[in-house]
Formats: sequence, C-alpha cells, structure tokens
Amino acid sequence: MNMRRWTLFGGAVLLVAVVALIVILTRPSESPATVRIGYLNITASLPLFIAEEKGYFGEEGVQVETHQIASSNQLVDGVIAGNLDAFIEASAVPVLAVELQSPGRLKVFSVSSITRQAPFDALLVKEDSPLRSLQDLAGKKIGVFPGSTATNLLRKFFADRGIDVSNITFVPMPPQNHLTALLEGSVDAVHAYEPTIAIALSRGGVRQLYGSAYAEMLDRNPQGVAVISVRFAQEHPETARKVIRALERAMVFMREHEAEARQILARRMNLQPEVANRSVFLYMLPHREIDSSIFQRYSDMLTELGELKGRVTVDGLLYHD
Repeated sequence: MNMRRWTLFGGAVLLVAVVALIVILTRPSESPATVRIGYLNITASLPLFIAEEKGYFGEEGVQVETHQIASSNQLVDGVIAGNLDAFIEASAVPVLAVELQSPGRLKVFSVSSITRQAPFDALLVKEDSPLRSLQDLAGKKIGVFPGSTATNLLRKFFADRGIDVSNITFVPMPPQNHLTALLEGSVDAVHAYEPTIAIALSRGGVRQLYGSAYAEMLDRNPQGVAVISVRFAQEHPETARKVIRALERAMVFMREHEAEARQILARRMNLQPEVANRSVFLYMLPHREIDSSIFQRYSDMLTELGELKGRVTVDGLLYHD
C-alpha cells in the first residue's frame, strides 16, 4: 500500500514538472529590440558616449541606435511620436509639460545634480568689462539660452537678490553664439553652460562674473532629465532595464574615472584637451538616488514662474524597475 502511494506521489511530482516545463517553453519571450536613443551634442550627453565607448550596451546584450537631435523639445517630441525610445539628457520643462497634459507616457530614470561644487552654468563678461557684481547687471543686456525657461529662471534669481529686472534685457541666442556676441559687444554678459564656459576661459579675454545661478536657486538642481518611453518599457521591460543599467554604469564611471571620462568627452565632442579638462560635468543621478522632494520643488518653482500651467506630481513620473 505504501509502495502504491509513493508511486502515485512520484507520478504527480513528475506531472507537475512536465507541466512547468511546458509553460516555460511556451511562454512568449521578449523579442529583441533595438533601442533608439536621442541625445544633444553637449557635455550633458557624456554618459551615453561613455556607455558606447566602454561597451556597456554590448555587455548588457542590447543593441542601440543613437540619434543626435537639435533641442530638448525635439527629443521629447521624438519619444511621444514613437521615433525615439529614450534620451539621455534634456530640459525637464517639456517633460513635465507632457506629464501635465498627457500623463503616463514618459518615465524619468535619471536627473541632474547641479551643485555649487559642480556648477554647470555661469555668468560671463569680457575681461576688461567694468561689471564686477550681480548688481552691476541692472540695465544691461544678457545673452541667455533660447526659450522662455532660462530667462524666467534668471529673472527670479536676480529678483530674489533685490536686483531690478525691469530694465535688464534678456537676449535669447543659441549657445554657439554666446561668445561671439559677448566679445563683439552686442551683449554685456552671457549666462552660459558647459562646455561654452570652459571654451571661453581657456581662450582668454573672458572672466566669470558669477557662478551657478541654478545651484544657488536649488541645490542639487534636477534641471536635466533622462527619459524612457512608457510604451517601450511596457513592451520590452527587460531591454529597458538593461539599457538603463548600462547608462547608469556610465554615470558611475564619470565619478570614479574622471580622467578617462574627460578623454572620451574630448574625443566625442572634438574639444581641445584643455577645454575638456576644464569642463564641469553635469552629473546625473541613477534612478534609485533621485530625491523626489527636490524634483517636486523644482517642478513647483516652474509652476510659480508660469512655465508650467499647473502642478505636476512628480512621483508618478519617476521610473521604478
């Protein structure tokens, strides 16, 4: 009788094992997907350059196509339209605007950390300029990054310090025109980003009037974000995890191997070694290190300035694996 019970038990175990094997073999596997990653040709895209050159994507078993795009808005539009699956860094403003108008289409898996120790922006003037302080900028012309966000943030920065902004003229212009406009005298100062700052200080004839306005407004400023398409992450969850892991490895590499990271930056952006060595990195935080309270404060500040037409709850925008 005991033998019969053991035989039945063994048969049941075998049947369960066979059924489990059939389920595993017939379960639809995630189809291979080429990940289309957009980027701006700026210092902030360094994690993508590192991940490519160090072979991190290949080690994760993912294939990527990279596409250089002209602006942050176009990066966001590319993901929304389905022409891109992710991008490595862009302004948070259009991303937050999409979340406000059409939530659930984008996920932020990394944010910038602009600090006083790692200032990604600065106010520059000519070496012989009589301007010596922020207060001296009253009534002057300042070249700024295109779009309304940079102007509105700089207005708030000045106003918070008691500077009359009513007679300051903010002149939006492409970053590549900042130095020419400053040196030719069409503006009195420029609010520049890297690598323009490093290029200017390396060439000479320009000095820094003030450090990072963005870091002063909000320490660990999350102004730049990396994004993946929700649709792509849902259709290819494992591939999404792998590509994010590869990019986050590159973010860590930037901190731990700075000299080699600067060599990659010089090579990929065709910078002189001196410029690459002087450039301040835009450090990006992996998704598990994002402080949602800081990101929320930044989003709320944009709402107060009128850059966003309502309040965004950023927790729903953040990527979780």
